Amino acid sequence: MSKEYQTGYYAYQAGDYVRAQSFWHLAAQENDPYAQYALGLLYFRGDLGAPEYEMAAEWFGKAAKTNHGGATYYLGLMHFNGFGLPYDHFQATKYFKRALRIDPHNANAAYMIGAQYFHGRGVRQNFVEAAHYFEIAANENMHAAQFMFGALLERGWGVKQNYADAYYWLRRAARGPITFPEGANEAEPLNPKTALDALEPRLRPEEIQRVEKRLALDATG
Repeated sequence: MSKEYQTGYYAYQAGDYVRAQSFWHLAAQENDPYAQYALGLLYFRGDLGAPEYEMAAEWFGKAAKTNHGGATYYLGLMHFNGFGLPYDHFQATKYFKRALRIDPHNANAAYMIGAQYFHGRGVRQNFVEAAHYFEIAANENMHAAQFMFGALLERGWGVKQNYADAYYWLRRAARGPITFPEGANEAEPLNPKTALDALEPRLRPEEIQRVEKRLALDATG
C-alpha cells in the first residue's frame, strides 16, 4: 500500500471524500491496486454525489488486472445489475467465480454463485452446485447462505435430505440478521424462525439434542 493510499484512507474515514479521491487518484495513477479499488468503491457508492458507474468500472477493471479479489467481485456485481457495464449474467458469474478463486473466504462471491445456480441465471440451473457454493458462504457465517443451505438440506435439493443438518444450519441462520450482498436484488424475505417451527416436529428429541451440542461446540470453538 502506497503512502498516498493510506493518506486517502484516513481522509475517507474522516469523511473527507474529496481529499480521499485526490490522494487515491495519485496512487492509482502509479498502479496501486488498493487505490484503484478504493476509487472504484468511491464512485460505485456515490460518495461524491450520485454514483458514477462507468468510472467505478474503469478503476475496478484496472485493479482486477492485478488479481484484486474485491475489484473482480464488483465487476461481477456490475454485470449482474447492468451498472456501468453490459447487463450480462454469464459475465457476472464468471467474475464471481474468479473472485472466489482469488479469495476463497469471499462469502459474498460464494453466495452470488450459489444464487446464480439456484435460479439458473448465467448458468444452467444446478442445485448440486448451488448447495456447494451456499455451503462455502455458510461456513463463512453468512446467515442468508446458512438459510439457503439449510433449506436445500431440508428438501433434498442438490444434497442428500437431512433434517438434522437442515435444522442445524437454520439455527445458525437464526443467530444473526439475514442480509444479502450489496446489489444482490433478493426480493423474497428469509425467515429462519418460520422454517424452524415447520421443521422441528419432524425431528426426534435426541436429534435436536445433538444439534444443540453441535451449536454449543461452535460457540466455544
